[in-house]
Amino acid sequence: MDVLGAEESARLAQRIHHGDRTAEATLVHHYCDCVFKMAVARTGDRDAARELMDDVLMAVIMALRHGTVRDCDHLGGFVHGTAVNTINSYLRRQRHRLSTVALDPGLPIWDSRDDYASQDRQSMARDAMALLDEEDRKILLLSLAEGLKPGEIAARLGLSPIVVRQRKCRALRAIVTYVGEGPGAVRARRMLRR
Repeated sequence: MDVLGAEESARLAQRIHHGDRTAEATLVHHYCDCVFKMAVARTGDRDAARELMDDVLMAVIMALRHGTVRDCDHLGGFVHGTAVNTINSYLRRQRHRLSTVALDPGLPIWDSRDDYASQDRQSMARDAMALLDEEDRKILLLSLAEGLKPGEIAARLGLSPIVVRQRKCRALRAIVTYVGEGPGAVRARRMLRR
């Protein structure tokens, strides 16, 4: 990358150190193609290579302005080293960058918290069923598990259909309240424990 001789490199570095903007333009003119080609070869991305070229040349100019370049006779070597470091840093960032994947809106959404909440509610419903009066529990099981109508349940248990409806309604309300949250749930739990 030494496109300039040792003396010319030293003079150019000295001019940039003293604030000569045309010397900076000369440096960019001599090295931009080399740095760009190197960045394209390493990244395979022309847009990224342009940005990297700008970063490299700006870093070199800033180092020359501040006088931190030790061997100004080999300016090409300094530009090359800066380019290698800048491009390698970019490639490391690209490797460690999290990639995103577009999700298909048709995919079902599953949240494990839903399962836990459902299991909690089922457990609470079983607890509430266990706390019900035996006759109320039979009415609910015949109604919900076997799908019997109040008249059929009444015939099996020797009760009137109106009593079956009332007890079923009261038991369901107690379970729903027990499983729910708030002050009503607390009252329902107390009522079922009696």
